[in-house]
Amino acid sequence: MTAAGIFLTHQDSPRIRRHFARLAAETGDLFDWHFVRSHDALPRPEAPFPYDDPADVLPTRYRAMTEHGGVQGGYLDTLLVPVLRGLCSHDRPDDRPDHLWLCEYDVDFAGRWGGLFRRFADNPADLLTTTLMYQNEQPRWPWWDSAQAPDAVPEERWVRSLNPLMRVTPRLLDAYVAAMTEQWQGHYEFTLATAALDAGLIVEDLGGEGSFVPPGRERTVYVGKSPAGRPKDLTFGFRPVRTRYFHEEPESFEQPGLLYHPVKPGVAAWNRTTMNVP
Repeated sequence: MTAAGIFLTHQDSPRIRRHFARLAAETGDLFDWHFVRSHDALPRPEAPFPYDDPADVLPTRYRAMTEHGGVQGGYLDTLLVPVLRGLCSHDRPDDRPDHLWLCEYDVDFAGRWGGLFRRFADNPADLLTTTLMYQNEQPRWPWWDSAQAPDAVPEERWVRSLNPLMRVTPRLLDAYVAAMTEQWQGHYEFTLATAALDAGLIVEDLGGEGSFVPPGRERTVYVGKSPAGRPKDLTFGFRPVRTRYFHEEPESFEQPGLLYHPVKPGVAAWNRTTMNVP
């Protein structure tokens, strides 16, 4: 199976560039990464390849994003979906990659990146991401309040996710674009996973805990929130914030061979005031 990836950041610095260089070097025998930088709150980042106008790709979600004031706080899909679809056309216009990875700049891995991605090279899932749970498994997730779906999608099939590192297929992107009518509302960490499941696509957790983790893969890729709550040894979540990358201070990453998030190298942590806008 073939793959390609985008590395997404809203900041640029020598430290972030070195982090990207390590990711690219340690996966270079598998597939190529493309550095994509967002300059403001709108879903029109600088990318090394063309992509379709986000307002045309996801018009309903784009209007909601505009009313919201930007992509932060739930509308990053209006950026990711057009750019990932553009990557398909850029890399192999006549033979689209089977899989498309997204890695945000504040994701790190306590080991060699290539070993992680090799584990999933032949995995057929349409969506591989983290912290996948049904609504009844994490009823206190704050974004449920804004979630809406078509009547044909019952609440017991609503799913939340956390997507700073994820892998999608072109058919998932196509299904998502077709599905996103005004009946879908709320954070894309809800709409993406729930729409994928509703479309009959394969949805898997990379390897934390919960209903979407295949047996034997529990806590093998990261430690995050689960139906049991927030573990004391959490490595991948919203907080705490780490300030140094693995290649800068490997001894501070307590559990080797796992993903870590968020790692903010000289970058302020997200809050509702700044919303990570440069």
